[in-house]
Amino acid sequence: MFLKNRFNKYRFPLRYFCSTKYYYATKIPFWDIFLPVKYIQFLGEYKYGKLMKTIPYFTKHINLLQTDQELKSSFSKQTRYKINRAVREDIKFNIYKLDTKEKIDNYINYYNNFLKSKGLLFRISKREFYALLKNYVVTYASYNDEILVMHCSFVDYKLKTVYIHHSASHFRTLKKSKSNIDKNFISYANCFLHYQDMLYFKNLGMKTYDFGGYGVNTDDKSILSINQFKDGFRGKLVQQNHYISYPFLLISLCYQMLKPCVIKQRIIKIEHLLNYIFQSKAPYFNYLSLLHFIVGIEERLNSSKKSPKAKG
Repeated sequence: MFLKNRFNKYRFPLRYFCSTKYYYATKIPFWDIFLPVKYIQFLGEYKYGKLMKTIPYFTKHINLLQTDQELKSSFSKQTRYKINRAVREDIKFNIYKLDTKEKIDNYINYYNNFLKSKGLLFRISKREFYALLKNYVVTYASYNDEILVMHCSFVDYKLKTVYIHHSASHFRTLKKSKSNIDKNFISYANCFLHYQDMLYFKNLGMKTYDFGGYGVNTDDKSILSINQFKDGFRGKLVQQNHYISYPFLLISLCYQMLKPCVIKQRIIKIEHLLNYIFQSKAPYFNYLSLLHFIVGIEERLNSSKKSPKAKG
């Protein structure tokens, strides 16, 4: 169950060994050092030094207290062009209502398919999504009733801050589509949707729009590309670190190693390798793992051949 306590932190209990995530907390009690807890994007003053693991986290904040004209004029020329182009192309802004289980599951599947198209292993946890549901607002940009981009925002009504949790589009699968929509068109829609999100939440009384992360000191081209996109909206770079207790790290490591799906994958992998070795054929196998497996067998055979000679 998703709770909120006096420290203005959003509490989400995990399944394994009473581990807990806290979102946007302003204070960390001393006893949490000894408990399996993780503080995500901590907003207060941290004072426990190396007693918890610190993960640097940067993000960009947009001030929503500006007028609509001031907000848009603060964007880069290219970003303003993309927004205006989206308006000319008749791209629409929509609210995706999370009022039924079917709609919620459809969104989760949409985002998970997006992650799959990028080759990422991470997936949305349905349990966590449902726990955060009361604070989630999903918006999307559409063209001719076709969804182009979707954003899922976490709204902190007390701090008057909006955090982008998910952003997804399926431009990687456009080649398989009969639509004439290209990657540039999706880019127009994405800029347009961020701007419309800002206006929507501004009208709800929100003060800050958080872009949900910003890469610092990185050479990763994909992250640099995302940074360039976010820089087009200007904003202020801020640091709000994650803090993780060492019991949480230990338990999460054990959990990952003992997950049934991980164990099952390892067993299947071994079975495929054995099938290939002993039957000279297998429907699926990993070439790198096969190479390591064969090299290991050769080393054992060589060592067994040398040992009798040494004894003789």
